[in-house]
Amino acid sequence: MSNFPNPKRLLLFFGLGAGLAASALAVYTWTQSAGGNRSSGPTASVQQSSRPNATPEAASEDWQVGQLRPNGLRIKPSGRSDASAVLDPDPFTRREVKNAYRIAHEIPSTLNKLYCWCGCENRGVHRSNLGCFKDKMAVNCAVCRGTAEIASRMIEDGVTDAGEIQAAVDKEWGPERARVEQKRQQHNR
Repeated sequence: MSNFPNPKRLLLFFGLGAGLAASALAVYTWTQSAGGNRSSGPTASVQQSSRPNATPEAASEDWQVGQLRPNGLRIKPSGRSDASAVLDPDPFTRREVKNAYRIAHEIPSTLNKLYCWCGCENRGVHRSNLGCFKDKMAVNCAVCRGTAEIASRMIEDGVTDAGEIQAAVDKEWGPERARVEQKRQQHNR
């Protein structure tokens, strides 16, 4: 009796595994090409938001980081919302960098709720604008710094709703402006 499994059985299991993987990939590709908007099941009837750009899809289980949610935010805040992991602003020499890191120390819970249009979440690096200040991402990124500066100004003006702050960030640093800024920054390196 051999210690090796039956080759026919191995081929059968390999074929089943490959078939399941191909099916999963096909379903994933199909949902992505359809915009990830499946409107069936219990999430199909979503309450409409009072925010003008919030979409029902954003509130469903199909929601992805960056899509506007009914509360006006583009992320689901998670992780630490304190400044304990934010880099110290003192070692930085450029005024705008030092100021942005100082802001991150002052209003970490607000920045933890804000989506940063720099795109770092697409690389799995950060979850919120606060994350951009836990390393040196914001040193060379005007989008990260600009998001924090908008939040700081609005809080100074008495705005406390993170959804309203996110709307102002979206207006200033939305996807088109962020892409232009990122290309400019890459060119200047």
